[in-house]
Amino acid sequence: MASANTPLETPSSQEQGSTPDASIATQKNNNRAKTDPAWGHCKQVVESEKIILLCIYCEKLIRGGGIHRFKLHLAGKGGDIESCRKVPVAVRHQFHESIEELRSKKRKTQEQYAKSYNACDDVEREFDEIERNEMQQQQKSRVPTPISRKGKQVKDLQSYFPSATTPGAQPTIKSVLQSKEIVEKCDIAIAKWMVDASVPFNAVNSAYYQPMIDAIASMGAGYKGPSYPRVRGYLLSKLVEDVRKMIDGYREIWKQTGCTIMADGWTDRCRRTLINFLVYCPKGTVFLKSVDASNISKTAENLFKLFRDVLLFVGPENVVHIVTDNAANYVATGRLLEAEFPKLYWSPCAAHCVNLMFQDIGKLQEVSQTVSQASLITKYIYNHCYPLFLMRKFTGGRKILRPTPTRFATNFIALQSILAQKDPLRAMVTSKEFTSSAYSKEAKAKKFVDQVLDSKFWSQCTDIVKLTSPLVHVLRIVDSEDRLAMGYLYQAIYKAREEMILDTRWDAQLKRNLHAAGYWLNPAFRFNAGEFENHKETISGLLDVIEKYAYDDPVLNSKLTSEKRIFKNAEKDFGRPSAIRE
Repeated sequence: MASANTPLETPSSQEQGSTPDASIATQKNNNRAKTDPAWGHCKQVVESEKIILLCIYCEKLIRGGGIHRFKLHLAGKGGDIESCRKVPVAVRHQFHESIEELRSKKRKTQEQYAKSYNACDDVEREFDEIERNEMQQQQKSRVPTPISRKGKQVKDLQSYFPSATTPGAQPTIKSVLQSKEIVEKCDIAIAKWMVDASVPFNAVNSAYYQPMIDAIASMGAGYKGPSYPRVRGYLLSKLVEDVRKMIDGYREIWKQTGCTIMADGWTDRCRRTLINFLVYCPKGTVFLKSVDASNISKTAENLFKLFRDVLLFVGPENVVHIVTDNAANYVATGRLLEAEFPKLYWSPCAAHCVNLMFQDIGKLQEVSQTVSQASLITKYIYNHCYPLFLMRKFTGGRKILRPTPTRFATNFIALQSILAQKDPLRAMVTSKEFTSSAYSKEAKAKKFVDQVLDSKFWSQCTDIVKLTSPLVHVLRIVDSEDRLAMGYLYQAIYKAREEMILDTRWDAQLKRNLHAAGYWLNPAFRFNAGEFENHKETISGLLDVIEKYAYDDPVLNSKLTSEKRIFKNAEKDFGRPSAIRE
């Protein structure tokens, strides 16, 4: 599972190009105006001197309506905005719930308002009273709830006039009239605390940053922050309790959609063997617990007991899939779990399997020699200041990834990286700046130049990159957080098999009925006649999954088979024009 975090080099903005008729606008460092999570799924672009939004998934330009209209685009709930066709299921689910929650709050607020005050003069008088209380909060940390002339509490009315620090709320007159010097003094005080406490600067991008400032501002002058014992004791326990409540909320999703348990084994600096357990569902991934397994033998029987306890905690009826490492003891554990829980599917980590495929390719002598030569080139550059300076100058500031002995896939991604800079590197070692420097006279530099100018090396590097590019594409799919991989893995592997030798690892470890079912149920492939014609055998894997899921329930089996036929023939709602377009 460690290989699931294999670093992948993404193209720079210069390499990606730009959107036609639009240019990427410079993002302003305005965290107060960008607290909505939807900003992380779009870009601001300039078109005809106007700033509009660009969806990072389908690249649709959203003209007008602001961030709320863009959220409707992601959630697929807009009446006048087209739904995003490429947004991940988890993201669509997130914003669907966000919009429903917002609409529910709005309806509740309107109902409360209708039951409250009818007379406009009462509202105006109570609003003035709220303004006076806001001024009194500068001297008092707490004030009693104001009472109107009719004896009614006005706290309900305050909800219609939120604090000025709330995003989108109207600022108070006092805050507007503050001088730039006073605002800067406040900002410097925050920055000074961050520097002194070694708080990373990107902490200001936290979703909890502005709400924290809003809460402090609402307390007024004289508020004292919580002490060290209170933070590490009582407040920490409160946060833990909140997380428990959040997980209880996730449990409802597990019951509705099923979930996947993921086990990630690793060794820390103290040589302790730790196993992290996570639970994935369309709403998101939850970290369940970490187990110190240093004191137990890693036999299949012991691991089975450990995994069984986790399954019973989550609920066997909720778990569809369990993913572990590829080691022999984990494979045996998976077999024991499938025997104990008949509806459960076990499979090895896809990213780890692909990484082992790269390991098999790396054992070839020609590949090993080419990777070693690429490693020597990058090692010389990054170990010498002036050659590193020249490399950045000739490549336009682009980096070259360095091969590593522990990440097999990274070696081939590094070959792609160095091959892309072939011409700049050759121009660098033959430039006057390098040949006239003191470095060029050293024995190591001469060997480095010979390697860079070696035509055979570049020819082998080109062949290897062409050979492994399809497998690198597979790794990007299974290691991506932007898109669910289950429905795409089967097709991607078979496409890579056309150019590579992958049968051993695929057939022995990664080929599962669950992946075949994911392929069959993916509309992108099922309704593509030319593509699906090559993989008709996936229907057998789907039927195996249905029979295993039904497990001695003939009624459920018949229902699932019937729904399969409806999907296959695009009947009922699947035959709607909107469904076909999507």
